[in-house]
Amino acid sequence: MRILFYVPDNAITHSFMPTLWPHLLKALTPPGHQVTTVDGNVIRLAPEELADYVRRERVDLVGIGGMTRTIHRSYAVADSLRALGVPVVMGGPHVTEESEEALEHADAVACGEADELWPKMLADFEAGTLQPIYRAHEKPSLENYPILGWEEMDFKQFTLLPRWLYRWLRWSGYDRYDINITPMESGRGCPYRCDFCTVSPFFGEKVRFRTNENVIEELRLLERLGRTFVFFVDDNFAINPPRTKSLLQAMIEAGVRMPWAAQISMNLLRDPELLDLMKRSGCIGVFIGLESVLPESLAQVSKSFNKPEEYARIIAELHHRGMYSVTGFIFGIDADRPGGATKTWEVLRSWTPGFFPVFSQLTPLPGTPLYKMLLQQNRLEHRHWLNYRPYGAAFQPKHMTPAELEAEIRTAWQLAYSASSVFERMRRLRGRRWIHKLIYLFATLAFRGVYFRQMTARAWLSAVWSYRRALWEIFAPRTPQPEPATSEPEPAPAD
Repeated sequence: MRILFYVPDNAITHSFMPTLWPHLLKALTPPGHQVTTVDGNVIRLAPEELADYVRRERVDLVGIGGMTRTIHRSYAVADSLRALGVPVVMGGPHVTEESEEALEHADAVACGEADELWPKMLADFEAGTLQPIYRAHEKPSLENYPILGWEEMDFKQFTLLPRWLYRWLRWSGYDRYDINITPMESGRGCPYRCDFCTVSPFFGEKVRFRTNENVIEELRLLERLGRTFVFFVDDNFAINPPRTKSLLQAMIEAGVRMPWAAQISMNLLRDPELLDLMKRSGCIGVFIGLESVLPESLAQVSKSFNKPEEYARIIAELHHRGMYSVTGFIFGIDADRPGGATKTWEVLRSWTPGFFPVFSQLTPLPGTPLYKMLLQQNRLEHRHWLNYRPYGAAFQPKHMTPAELEAEIRTAWQLAYSASSVFERMRRLRGRRWIHKLIYLFATLAFRGVYFRQMTARAWLSAVWSYRRALWEIFAPRTPQPEPATSEPEPAPAD
């Protein structure tokens, strides 16, 4: 039987982060089936174009992912396929919470983790007894996690480089310098119940782990295939510090030195021993959900374990070890008011330059406490996911208008990625080698592209030109610049 897994894009923005689920489900598919994956973030196809592909390839069954930010695209594609008579099954966090809505567009839905549901759905489909809803009642163990068939994958879809640059490297024979990313998980679940997050409702508060041996076996396979970078998609990679240290030590002893990054909470990065092991095992970056520099805002989303007074010191500790931070900030929490973006940047601008800030609006996702609260208070845009707007407010903020919230996000991005801000950060890197500065500037350009559209070679060249002073700094003499003190970081601004 021919099966297609489709990863939807949102038809507007671009995701550089590969999705793990289709590759895992392919590994869990019983023998005898031909499985193909189409990632909409790599191959942009309109719903009717994908339908033509499915018809030409005579696909028997299509599985579509369902995240809230892309669900409008999932539904459009599913409708086009079903119009041809091709059965569609869907799954994911949004589908789990809005199963009745999803069934308006799909023949069957998987509610919860699909590791054990997928083989059952496939068997029922072959027998002609496919049910509308399959619900996971237990969280699957990861102890017998399959080694994914990465050797069968087309890895060009995982490159972090712009398509034109990737093609140039291939043409010139320098494709070994491709910066590619492979998604991998070592555990699932998170005990923190942040009000805006779907992780705990979907994956549960109990964290499950793969064995160290199983993780290392997959890393060795990726090394043999020439992969250059792994991103651990765990909801919180260091949530169990003893286990994380054990895994990192095992990676070191096994000689697995592939560069990697992961998502880790700020409070877990206070441990110098953990930071040292991360560095020795190949860590080059960490995503940290800081959310706000205001303690009162953090308290309102159940994230008081973040301490703004220690942000600067921990970011500096990471940078000192050669690890960079991607720091996520959210605007629109009830304690926030107009002007918060400027206040936030006044705090961030004094930090060591080893971080890349990203900013977004608070988004009420189905199944979260935030969603339920805003629904009860009649402040929620009904089914806002069907009217997807990048960085658009989907609810009525407490102390500003939706337009003011969107302006705050725009201001934050403009302040952080202006030519003058980037030049200043590059100037403070003068003590670093030129290759480190080049990588830093490229990463800055890449993160700038999260908000500012730069999908073409012309857009990239325009962005590079705007950063020409920063580009010149790459070749400036290695004169160390004084760093601001981090032992007593600037306090968060008063509201």
